[in-house]
Amino acid sequence: MRRALLALIFPMMCAPVHAATWQICRLELRIIEVVRQPYPQLQAQVLEVSRKSPATECPEEGSSLTFTPETPDYQATLPRKQWPGRGQSVRVDYRYLDGICKGDGNNYPCRIRHYPVVGR
Repeated sequence: MRRALLALIFPMMCAPVHAATWQICRLELRIIEVVRQPYPQLQAQVLEVSRKSPATECPEEGSSLTFTPETPDYQATLPRKQWPGRGQSVRVDYRYLDGICKGDGNNYPCRIRHYPVVGR
């Protein structure tokens, strides 16, 4: 019994553990329009970018970005009544995490993205 238990636990103790960290870009955006198709999102122009790490892949200043705004804790979509309007500026802490997703029995590289609105 003890050997069987050790046989199960030992590989877990020795297996390498790889934990990814969130990459964060602080973006200052100007809302261009509300896109309604295929579902409501905001389209914005990137005015200013600051990153925590040189390796972080952030959108370029002057580029456009389409996103769904989220609450500051990035746990829920921001209610539509609280979305910034056309022409307004907003600060977003865009964050992403690269990993491996599973779908239809196949693993594939993917990026989880969040767009929490942290200021206007």
